[in-house]
Amino acid sequence: MKKIAYAIAIFSIFFSTAPVMAAPQLGASCKQEGAIAHIDGKILICARVGKFLKYVNGDGQVGLGPTVKADQNVDPTVAKAFAAYDHAACKGTHPNFSASYLVSDTYSQTMLVKQKALFEQAMACYSGYFDHQVNINIALLTESDYNFLASQMINGKPIYDEKQLRWAKFMMDRIGTGKGRFAGSAGWSVTADSAWVLMIDSSKSQTPDAHGAAHEFVHILQSYSRSNNFPFYGDGSTDADYVNLPTWFWEGTAELFSYNSISSSAGIFSANMALARTQAKESPTLNKIATSSQLISTLKLVEAPSNQEANMMNYALGSVECEYILAKYGYAKYWHLMQGASIYLDFDENLRKNLGISKADLYAQSAPFVLSQWKASKF
Repeated sequence: MKKIAYAIAIFSIFFSTAPVMAAPQLGASCKQEGAIAHIDGKILICARVGKFLKYVNGDGQVGLGPTVKADQNVDPTVAKAFAAYDHAACKGTHPNFSASYLVSDTYSQTMLVKQKALFEQAMACYSGYFDHQVNINIALLTESDYNFLASQMINGKPIYDEKQLRWAKFMMDRIGTGKGRFAGSAGWSVTADSAWVLMIDSSKSQTPDAHGAAHEFVHILQSYSRSNNFPFYGDGSTDADYVNLPTWFWEGTAELFSYNSISSSAGIFSANMALARTQAKESPTLNKIATSSQLISTLKLVEAPSNQEANMMNYALGSVECEYILAKYGYAKYWHLMQGASIYLDFDENLRKNLGISKADLYAQSAPFVLSQWKASKF
């Protein structure tokens, strides 16, 4: 890993709710360690059990999360958002991505095998976004690895800067006190033409969160897209960050794409998006949205979050707003909007140029769908 000028650092905390996924028969023999299988609302991962390779539980089962609806009963806009995503890419290879891993001694072998499998799938989803070979430097850590992380050096200089270490310490403390199960951070390096990921999991975990790796990969793409306008952090250090891409779009896109990538049906995707909205329980003073005017006011408020409650609303509420954009305008135009962050410093101008709509009109147009999904949420 190299010490470089980072394009954008994205800080994301995830909680213990397990995504809904699909997988084959538990305990069946398998051939490739780390391989993922999806069937009937579960994920199973091929892991070594004694001398044999067998499918073991990869993540939460459907019964632990929201009820999975039959595809025909899914809200039409939700179904369109699922259909618009490029699921085929996630089943392929990643010729434009390679990964280098820094793994602490406290990170278990069981977790390592499973986490690598999830990163392999995430790389496949987005390899086509790049037209050249890109290396991803991935650090896998637990809550007790601050000193390990801070001690990493290259050419006599720390690999991770003060900002990254401060974030890691904060998240490790939260996880260590039971306030979270894992956290991730990712960014793009302009000077090294490479990306980095910090993934912190609880040392008590046996299985990584199924959408965490994919979530962080979306942030890498966002960072890469913005690198012309924001050659350093772009993580909210200045007001310009939020004018360029509001935080609800930043985190909402990462939730939308990552949950889409691990869902094998519209019903499972709908259940996973419902899980994303449950993060609003961390925002008790902001999550009571009953009218369109309240919704629009909240979206405006969290464009540049001022505290942790506002930040968590960007995951929960942002995921629904982004779901509407994907369903309404499709995958290609959504990517144009992402890439527009490298051209237009103002998000409103980006929307007008790529979607033909102002930010104010987007908020008004999306309100009926977003409000209906919000009112159906449980948190």
